[in-house]
Amino acid sequence: MTTTTPATNTTVVPGLLDQLRALPAEAFTRVQYIAPQVGCFNGCAMCSQFAGRDTWGLTREGLTGLFTALGQVSAERDLPVASGRIHRPGVVFPYLDNDIGSYAHLDRYAELARDVLNVKLRVSTVGYSSHSPHLTAMHERLVAEHTGSFDGVRFSITPYTLGFTGRSGTDRQAYIDDLAAALRTYRPLLDALGHGAATAACELRFAPLVGIGELTDTHIDGHHVLATGPHLLISRHRAASELPETVIERLNERTQPVYSRPGAEYLHVTSDYAEPTATTVRAALDGTLTVPHRPREVRLHRFTNADGPYWAADPDFHQDGTFTALHLYPATSVRPNSGYTDATRPLLNALLAHKRAHGLGRRDEFEHATGADVDAVLDVLAVRAEELEPVDITAAEHLREQIHPQVAAYAAALEKAGYPPRLFFSRAFTIDTGQIVNQGRAERLFRGLTGTNGEPMTPREERGFGQASLSTVRGPIWRITPLPLTPTGRLPIALAGKKNQATSTPSLLVEELDPCHLSPVMRATGCNLRRHVLTLPNGFIEHTSMAEGRAAFALPGLPAA
Repeated sequence: MTTTTPATNTTVVPGLLDQLRALPAEAFTRVQYIAPQVGCFNGCAMCSQFAGRDTWGLTREGLTGLFTALGQVSAERDLPVASGRIHRPGVVFPYLDNDIGSYAHLDRYAELARDVLNVKLRVSTVGYSSHSPHLTAMHERLVAEHTGSFDGVRFSITPYTLGFTGRSGTDRQAYIDDLAAALRTYRPLLDALGHGAATAACELRFAPLVGIGELTDTHIDGHHVLATGPHLLISRHRAASELPETVIERLNERTQPVYSRPGAEYLHVTSDYAEPTATTVRAALDGTLTVPHRPREVRLHRFTNADGPYWAADPDFHQDGTFTALHLYPATSVRPNSGYTDATRPLLNALLAHKRAHGLGRRDEFEHATGADVDAVLDVLAVRAEELEPVDITAAEHLREQIHPQVAAYAAALEKAGYPPRLFFSRAFTIDTGQIVNQGRAERLFRGLTGTNGEPMTPREERGFGQASLSTVRGPIWRITPLPLTPTGRLPIALAGKKNQATSTPSLLVEELDPCHLSPVMRATGCNLRRHVLTLPNGFIEHTSMAEGRAAFALPGLPAA
């Protein structure tokens, strides 16, 4: 049976139609993720979705057949695709545990989404290889012919993508060159969408600064004292009782957390030499501490998550837009280790400082920025590392070895792509999202400071995907994606990924997800959500091994030779 739609000739498979007709209505109206592929060659250590290293994707024929069938059944049942969600209605995300930038038929996907499903796309990618003639030509067509098919595009700048790490035969300079080529190609689309976190931006996600060690929680001279690593916190006022718990009561009209308490006044001393003794505490409070240190006044809160209690000093943005949050975690029966995460955002803070020095406010655009201004920010990061060396050598090393190289690579890619320096400073285009969050494989990067995968570890994470987040009021969403295919129906998680059950026949997964954790179980209730596996015709799914992906330049960061 052949169905013709405007500018699109497609073929529908009758057996698939019958299976789609039996699905719940919400599988159409509340679908958010229609991913044409599972698996990812980029191998990010912080992958939030436990992606496997091989890919299984819909062929061009399979993509056409599936979308045409979805469109026909959607029309028959009067169930407009993605129309029932509060969050981005009429928009589908072609990714979850895959990088859509390396999907060979994304231009066809955009065409079918527009002409058959009547939806737009929200895309997120770490980039693609400029050495792949097919991918390069496909993305050029996509930008030239399908600008109107997009709702948003995000380039994710992370230190964990294989190309940036330079491991396993990849090269960082090749990754920078590939990212620059992608940014150059996509610039007309990004400009057409308008820059912003919800539309078109580059988001930088940084490695967490984690310290593992004993956490002292005591009272000295009536002052509450917390100490771990180089961090010593002393209450300004004497109090014998425990610091009351703070909760997030709601999100305000700007979707920022509203806390139940203002936080208690504490002195935060950063020093590799300040032991939590009575002598040190008295000297710190008197301003007579002689060891190398940096003092600052903070507001301290005590929060609780599924792992147990934890403390957060200045957990949110300051009035000037800077961010210097520190989180301290005691070991519990669930949380294996004690220690801290220093969630300071050095790039954001340096950008704001440089703008202030030029008489600009935090939200102002730096229209006349030059390459020298970009270099000045990189220099500030280097100087900041030197300043931290005497008081917090771990933070100095983190800034020098993690933050600076990532920012320098991003700056180089922007310059190579021909972007004006003002976009490096633009709060609408260059978005410092801070440290990675506790989702998926990222859990191990927190080295035992969490014992619960997907559990928010900070108030900012609670706002993002916890019980206080906007996702909780959005209700369950749906995902549609092909499943890994192998003759035995069994594959290691490393190959297939943790979210996808291998099958021995071509299959399509249609499942309901918790909107906070993107899992088929509602964490708040423990209830399993609905799940359907549909049978697809032969030839609808193609498997690409990691070796084959490398040979085809299906990931950024591979050198040409």
